[in-house]
Amino acid sequence: MSTATETPTVTDEQIDEALHLIASAEFAAVSAVQRWMRISFRDANALLDELEQRGIVGPANGSRARTVHVRRCEQCGRIGKRGFHTHTADEHDIRITVCTNRTACRRRWPKPADDEAAG
Repeated sequence: MSTATETPTVTDEQIDEALHLIASAEFAAVSAVQRWMRISFRDANALLDELEQRGIVGPANGSRARTVHVRRCEQCGRIGKRGFHTHTADEHDIRITVCTNRTACRRRWPKPADDEAAG
């Protein structure tokens, strides 16, 4: 009696969902992806292995979370590997991650007028 181990099939929809969750949380652990997506541990591990092959997360490091190589802009929703910085909101000291792709962000979030430049 032989036991064949089936390789879990990973769909593009699952990869997209995992990518958005990991980029938003900036955290990539198999157990976290399993809980977020409500899938098996084996499927979550297969998803992270696929994302590792695409350069989105780093390699497995024992029981530690993998390194995340992408970030998500909290203004326009863009996910990418480069061109992000953390911005502190003026009055509330709230830190948000925004992309430096000004064209994408300005379409949805126009830059406020600078009072000092006007006077």
